[in-house]
Amino acid sequence: MKNKLHATIDWLKSLWARPALALLLVVGLSSVAIIVVNFYTIKVLSGARAYVNGESQYSKGQKDASAYLFNYIYLENNSDYTSFKKAISVPIGDHIARVALQSEPADYQIARKGFLQGKNHPEDIDNMIWLFYNFQHLKMFRKAIGIWTDGDAMVKELDSLGKRANQKISAGKISAAEKQSLILEISNISAKLTIKEEDFSDTLGTITRTISFYVFIGDVLISLVILFSSLFYAAIMIRNLAKSKRQIIEQNDNLHVINAGLDKFVYNVTHDLRSPLATLVGLIDLIDDETDLEQIKEYTLMMKDSLEKQDKFINEMLTFVKSKHIGVVKNKCSLATIIDNVVSQNNHGNGGKEVKFYKQLELDSIECDALKLQVILNNLISNAVKYSDTRKDERFVKIKTYRSQANMVIEVEDNGMGIRQKDQERIFDKFYMSGDNKKSSGIGLYLVKDAVTQLNGKIEVKSEPGEYSKFIVSIPC
Repeated sequence: MKNKLHATIDWLKSLWARPALALLLVVGLSSVAIIVVNFYTIKVLSGARAYVNGESQYSKGQKDASAYLFNYIYLENNSDYTSFKKAISVPIGDHIARVALQSEPADYQIARKGFLQGKNHPEDIDNMIWLFYNFQHLKMFRKAIGIWTDGDAMVKELDSLGKRANQKISAGKISAAEKQSLILEISNISAKLTIKEEDFSDTLGTITRTISFYVFIGDVLISLVILFSSLFYAAIMIRNLAKSKRQIIEQNDNLHVINAGLDKFVYNVTHDLRSPLATLVGLIDLIDDETDLEQIKEYTLMMKDSLEKQDKFINEMLTFVKSKHIGVVKNKCSLATIIDNVVSQNNHGNGGKEVKFYKQLELDSIECDALKLQVILNNLISNAVKYSDTRKDERFVKIKTYRSQANMVIEVEDNGMGIRQKDQERIFDKFYMSGDNKKSSGIGLYLVKDAVTQLNGKIEVKSEPGEYSKFIVSIPC
């Protein structure tokens, strides 16, 4: 039972989360409700109409029976008594049906026979039985049944008067005074029955009018529910279409930007890949014409430098693509280990001069993406070494890690060439190279910014040209 309740609650929650589906369900249920209501309304009204028709047969039978009994008492003609018995059998048939339906359990076969005897249409009998059985305890219908019961008692009195008159007339022992008394009693009963029959018809009329009114109200309310649900559904669909249109426009705009970026990307990549090759071709041509071994050796070193630049650029591009497609994969990692690995790869100085590394690691073991941390640290530290100031006696790179509230903070500071103020806003742009910088591919700091963004972090740069540069990376951990 609890599982069913939980399942129902979960189902309702899922509908609440999808208002369009909920509105469609409301419209569907309302449509079903209006069909069911109208079906049973027609059934009730058909049953009530059948009782009104049955009452007219009941009334006609009673009045015909009274008329035939008058004639029989006055004229003492047996054919009039036979006609009386036939006419009185109509209301008696309805009496039999009522008693059968009120018995426990209800006897539908006897009730059907009784209604047929009461000259009700055979196709109306099922609705009459259904209406009586299902509504007999309602106040208005109880009133109609009470009137019907009183009428049946009077019909029984009329039938008894007929039998008494028949006994006296058949025995030849009826006097004029007795005839007058019988006729007076018949007249009284007939008058009372007429009042009861009118009350029965009026009550049925009230029932049908009340049902019609409430059905009308119900139909209006259900129709309003369908109307407003349809309007809300249409509004949701229009809003969703508008939202989809905006998203498509935004996606198209983004695609244009991406395509433009791809064009630039392909152009820059092609240019950066082609430049070392063009340099190599030029150096090979020079070597072909050169006979001085020292000069050839110098050209060879230049070729090696060009190939190393191309190799580094290709590695950076592979790192960029891998970082984009793998996404964020967090594992337990050691900041100290990653920093040591990166330092060992970048411990050679610029221009042959030594660069000192100072490490202040207050934070080590963390949950993070080791690959992206390595991308960040490798590019920041290699740049610090690459752009160290050879004019200074001591060149250093300081690496600091610590926790600030819920964030891991990494600082990489150097006393190198520094970055001009106007370049600081663009150094993280793809393929951006400041001034006459020939050492960079223009993608390293872009990779740093991209990795920091994927880790939901922030990066800040502080620098004074000729003095220092400091990069502060803050990542949630």
